[in-house]
Amino acid sequence: MDLQELITRGRFIFAGAAERLALYELVDGRQNTAQLAKRTRRHVNNVRRDLNKMRDAGLVQPKVDKNGSEVESSGFPVYEKVPLARTIPAYYFRGVPASKHRVSDERTATARRSPSRPKALPVPTEQEILDICKNGEDQMYEFKAAGTDARKLAREVCAMLNTKSGGIVFYGVDDDGTITGTDVPRQKLDQPLQNSIKNSISPAATVMLKAVSVMGTEVLVIVVPPWNRRDVYQFDERVLIRKSANVFGARPEELKRLHQHIPVI
Repeated sequence: MDLQELITRGRFIFAGAAERLALYELVDGRQNTAQLAKRTRRHVNNVRRDLNKMRDAGLVQPKVDKNGSEVESSGFPVYEKVPLARTIPAYYFRGVPASKHRVSDERTATARRSPSRPKALPVPTEQEILDICKNGEDQMYEFKAAGTDARKLAREVCAMLNTKSGGIVFYGVDDDGTITGTDVPRQKLDQPLQNSIKNSISPAATVMLKAVSVMGTEVLVIVVPPWNRRDVYQFDERVLIRKSANVFGARPEELKRLHQHIPVI
């Protein structure tokens, strides 16, 4: 199961069930069902029912010992969160608030605790592109030669979407910064690029594609917006992050930061 599916399942079973979500937050692999019932002031049968629903959804699992046997304490089973669920803060399962007042309150709270999101990088001028190509690829700039497959472009886009400043992919520039120009007009690259982004990146993302003439040669500029500090983007169900001029799969601790709305880079 991937992160997006796990989050979707969690939001479904916790929708309108604040008590169930509070119970989920207490599951730690140490307390048995009876202890959880006592802490939540609920009947043990109701707690057992909710734990079974979380288990069916793939959020929690019975704790097992070294021999593979399920752990019990005082005759009651002990549950723990599945490894993937441990990387996701419980509040991420709350989904979209139902109340307008609550929406307003949460937006205000988010604005107070989160710095303003950087704006998308502007489309560079001819001289700026020449300077960028001279300096080489870095955290924000990626060069792709003409003829590069749309899926490879989408992969770079996904990694940039998960970074604080976003970035720009230059189509028609070799790895060494040599400007060779595009092999197709902007209109002919736009459709396969947007289709590839739609089919391989989740959740949905939007990029801007512009054509810039550089010394009489046309270069296509793909502007990727900065991370919105809300969505965690996946390429073929894998979370990617751009670091320097390379793309890496996100590590568990990086996934945790992203789901806590904290930039990794």
